[in-house]
Amino acid sequence: MDFSLSDEQKALSELAEQILTDHATLDRLKALEESGECIDRDAWTKLAEAGLLGIAIPEAFGGTGAGFVELCLLLEQVGRTVAHTPVLPSLVYAALPIARFGSEEQKKKLLPAVARGEALLTAALIETGTPADQPTTRATRCEEGWRLDGVKVGVPIAEQAECILVPAQTDDGRPAVFLVAPHDAGVRLEAQETFNWETVYRMSLDGVTIKTDAVLGSPERGEEILVWLLDRATAGLCATASGVCQSAMHRTAEYVAERKQFGKPIATFQAVSQRMADCFIDNEAINLTMWQAATRLADEVPSAREVATAKFWAADGGSRIGHAALHLHGGISIDVDYPIQRYFLWIKQIEYSLGAGNEQLQRLGQLIAENRAS
Repeated sequence: MDFSLSDEQKALSELAEQILTDHATLDRLKALEESGECIDRDAWTKLAEAGLLGIAIPEAFGGTGAGFVELCLLLEQVGRTVAHTPVLPSLVYAALPIARFGSEEQKKKLLPAVARGEALLTAALIETGTPADQPTTRATRCEEGWRLDGVKVGVPIAEQAECILVPAQTDDGRPAVFLVAPHDAGVRLEAQETFNWETVYRMSLDGVTIKTDAVLGSPERGEEILVWLLDRATAGLCATASGVCQSAMHRTAEYVAERKQFGKPIATFQAVSQRMADCFIDNEAINLTMWQAATRLADEVPSAREVATAKFWAADGGSRIGHAALHLHGGISIDVDYPIQRYFLWIKQIEYSLGAGNEQLQRLGQLIAENRAS
């Protein structure tokens, strides 16, 4: 597979890097975290003005009509700068499936505002103790349409979003995806704390009434839609991890080249250089498996094995890079005013989102067994 970027893709990546680097300074990140603000609104506005929030939104709805690879290039830059911009939940978790499966009315109502940076979207994909593709939240038919009951956790920017995609199990035991407003009657949001200061919420649904036209696609296609969504959400996490790990590795390489002991840079010590070599190998694996998954998803071909492989490396290899970065920085790594700890925290947050390394290995084992059985 050729993962070389076109001139247009390189320009997109460079533009995103410039905007996010200018805004995601250390002082700016600290100020946002101290204020409790989860979104860098200035950076978000600049991304919208540059047309980057609409790269995966069709031109008919205010976007540029690019694709998933271009979206992953943006996510990679978000990871490199650890910027507080909700590209992943708003564009990948929600706008992308709405653009693919939503009704014309749903698209007209939500997508143009997202491309302009005026509206945020998200999805409630996680429940406690159950895989994301097997939701226990219940969707029961009622006179008004549907009634939703259940609890979701780790819902990004739920309080700030205009709409939340909520997977739920219908009466026939199959999942469907519903569009829920965060302030609908019966919805309760409670803020949760995360490793990387991302604002997420516990979302309780108690008799939430949803009209029939608030179903994404159709209930009959719910399983297909949820799998489609989760594959891209997982690959989006891997793209973010690729950027985070690259920056963590480069910052660490610069540090060990400058830090001296016994009159020599510690980068010349064999144990340090071997550790950095291992980080390079892990980072290459994260990057290559991510692009393999992203490219196949962009081409709309079956990619379950590639997505699981990419997430395994993002979780397992990413964890090794994160720990190496801390260890090689020594005592300064525990200083919260020093930037390296941010990369470690982002890596750990991504590691356990939508399945850690062991869960991905189990999934790969199941896929291999199913392939042999068929």
